[in-house]
Amino acid sequence: MREFSCRCGQVVYFENNSCGNCGRQLAFDPVALTMVAEETAGSGLSFCMNRSSASECNWLADTSFGDSPCLSCQTNRTIPNLSRQKSRNRWRKLDSAKRRMLADVLGLGLPVDPTRLRFDFKEDKRINPDAIEEFVSTGHLSGVITINAAEADPVFRESMRKHMNEAYRTLLGHLRHESGHYFFNIVVGQSLIDEARLLFGDERQDYAAALQRHYRTGASAAWQGNFISHYASSHPMEDWAECWGHYLHVRAVLDVASAKGFISDVGPENWLSKFVEFSVSLNEVTRSLGLPDAYPFIQTDPVTAKIKFVHKAIQQYQSSQSPHNKTPQEFVTER
Repeated sequence: MREFSCRCGQVVYFENNSCGNCGRQLAFDPVALTMVAEETAGSGLSFCMNRSSASECNWLADTSFGDSPCLSCQTNRTIPNLSRQKSRNRWRKLDSAKRRMLADVLGLGLPVDPTRLRFDFKEDKRINPDAIEEFVSTGHLSGVITINAAEADPVFRESMRKHMNEAYRTLLGHLRHESGHYFFNIVVGQSLIDEARLLFGDERQDYAAALQRHYRTGASAAWQGNFISHYASSHPMEDWAECWGHYLHVRAVLDVASAKGFISDVGPENWLSKFVEFSVSLNEVTRSLGLPDAYPFIQTDPVTAKIKFVHKAIQQYQSSQSPHNKTPQEFVTER
């Protein structure tokens, strides 16, 4: 994500609601893909109706017909019970991560249609005794991405990371991964399905049986050579989703690193190698602070080929949409 600034020149973050220098209110414009600031402090913007809610949404909305939810908030189907403070805090973290993920895909010219892509942020009885469901699984089904709201609690998430023997587990990582399941048919379709199957395997194989086998026996000892994570080895669709998520990681890091001048000369042929090179330096920085590696993954040649295929599929989708004949708004709400 590129660097944003207020009208006064102060650098601001994607999550900011106001400028710490001049006090102007800020909001993210999902069409122009930039942060916008009031002309003068107090003059206002077309804020999302959830700006003052527990989610603290900082996106613009079309308020032609009064208070309205922004594009991101329109995708919410289920949110935690807001009568509890812990649940309110969970929704704020979940929705903040979701907005960043949606900005990722909007920046790639991919469609975000609230009638097709929806989000369930659900609590279960493990964290809320008043919840309806005993157990909520994070996943995707028919355009609905479900995230167990407990993932917003750092202690729960870390315990699950250790239990699952994962190198990395974040809210943003979950959302980027699950979005890959949703966008598979959109960007791969029939034109690239044969190539996808050569790289990832046949996605038509029994998913439930594959997951049961993975959790029963675990990944093979040789998974590191062909997969970005041990979970990616469980089923071709999980391999795709993991590589999709990592592609979004790569794009986001390159955007920031380029904007800040940490790396230069990123081009169509070297973008992935530039990321790998930079990730080594990034890990050295976090290690120097006594923190875990920021990017604890190894991109082998087979993994590199898969991530480059994700890039190819997105590029082909972009080309198929004839961008010169479309307005930015049409990219946002493609139907």
